[in-house]
Amino acid sequence: MSHLTRTLAAALLIELMSAGCALETRSAGPSSGGLDGDRVDFSALDGGVDDGSLAATPTDTTVGDMSAPDTNASVHPESSTGVIAVEPTCVPGTERASCPGTSCDPVTLTCTTMMLASRSTCETCFADSNCASMDHRCVWMTYRGEPFPDERMGFCLKLTEALAVDGGYACEPPFTVPLVSRQSPSGGKNQTYCGIQEKITTCFAVRAFHNGQLCPSGRDDECPAGGICRPIATTGNKTEFACTYGCTEDAECSSPVSKASCAGYCGG
Repeated sequence: MSHLTRTLAAALLIELMSAGCALETRSAGPSSGGLDGDRVDFSALDGGVDDGSLAATPTDTTVGDMSAPDTNASVHPESSTGVIAVEPTCVPGTERASCPGTSCDPVTLTCTTMMLASRSTCETCFADSNCASMDHRCVWMTYRGEPFPDERMGFCLKLTEALAVDGGYACEPPFTVPLVSRQSPSGGKNQTYCGIQEKITTCFAVRAFHNGQLCPSGRDDECPAGGICRPIATTGNKTEFACTYGCTEDAECSSPVSKASCAGYCGG
């Protein structure tokens, strides 16, 4: 072999060996998965697509303020043993805006379901605004010396003032008993109202009698608190068991449209 031929053969062999090494460094081996520097991190290619597995969680793109704890976070009563403070939903001054059509309870500062100007004399109320008449206010009352019906509700009663002549009060039957220096849940100064004999009866019982509520079995428990069941001559002079209440004089039993006598109880 000539010197030129040997030189060309050596150059060709070197070229072939270089090409083989290059191919080896780029090929994936059957078990090693290629060289460490050439591995592909498939987690970096995962765009957060939910593949339907139970472990999949949607990516939260909301960034919160990590600088301070959230002091306005809600508290779940079922998981807390502490006292939960509830912000008031209304105040009497913003009642019409905060509680459209209903009253704001001035004690709890929450909207009630009781309609404005919907309550008559001796009917329950939460605030003055519940009373239908402008000369009435919501007044806290008692029965046998205890708050009635509770420490929250009152009754709509008519305002009155002492007469200059004899110091009496201008009150119409059956609300002839002056309740002096009484307080309203709505506040304001204590005033005098036309009321009833709270030691022996309640507004519930008074209204039941004047509405002709019957107690067919003759039992007192068929009547509201402060009421008693007695045989009374009703319409057509027919005697029936009806709800009535204790009294001290006829005026406490009568009304602007009817007269009733008092014999220890109205209608007796």
